[in-house]
Amino acid sequence: MGTKAEVDRLAMRAKPEGRPVMEQNWEKILFLHWPIDPALIQARIPPGLEVDLFEDKAWIGITPFKVTGLHLMSLPPVPGLDSFNEINVRTYVHYEGKPGIWFFSLDASKLIPVIAARLFYQVPYHSAAISFHDSGTQFSVDMTRTANRDVGFEARWQKGTRLRDPDVGSLAFFLVERYCFFAELRSSIMMTRVYHHPWILDEAVLESCESNLIGSVGLPEPSGEPLAHFSEGVSTQIWEPRK
Repeated sequence: MGTKAEVDRLAMRAKPEGRPVMEQNWEKILFLHWPIDPALIQARIPPGLEVDLFEDKAWIGITPFKVTGLHLMSLPPVPGLDSFNEINVRTYVHYEGKPGIWFFSLDASKLIPVIAARLFYQVPYHSAAISFHDSGTQFSVDMTRTANRDVGFEARWQKGTRLRDPDVGSLAFFLVERYCFFAELRSSIMMTRVYHHPWILDEAVLESCESNLIGSVGLPEPSGEPLAHFSEGVSTQIWEPRK
């Protein structure tokens, strides 16, 4: 399960063939990660996917960020629909040596993108009220899910020191350098490729964090302080999902 030697972590950085269907920017992203029992993850993902491990540990993350400039490649951005706030609960898997992301939940502050992403990408998007405050060095996010107001997330943090580019074998590289995500459609594994420049990471100094997002997907809420990183963001191209 999650054999490190069989996963090629650099190959997925290459730009995919063909034409992307969408462009968007991911800005002011906070990466929060906790180790988790691999068996808990393996039990929650489809057959064919394997838990991706770093030093025999699985990891689960929460990533709040801002989406801007979203548009289909054939169309300009639509005012009012091209920007919104988002929070993901994610873990790390691989399929036949291709490392990627498995989303347990995605919350977004605009309803139409939520509906479109659910239909086209088969990922578990939810509509939510998400406020994002940014002073340049200090940030805060507050989120409440629309359909279940008991599900929420709150975090306050400061931008810390710029970090050097993570080595391929480092934990930071393992957690953030992901260029595809997987979903399940009628018992088939679908892979969606993304392309962007490698992440430029800063330390994130977490001041507070309250969340039950991980518990809301049926996993135990993690204990202890998370590993925290921050990035100003990347410009991203996204391809259509394929088997």
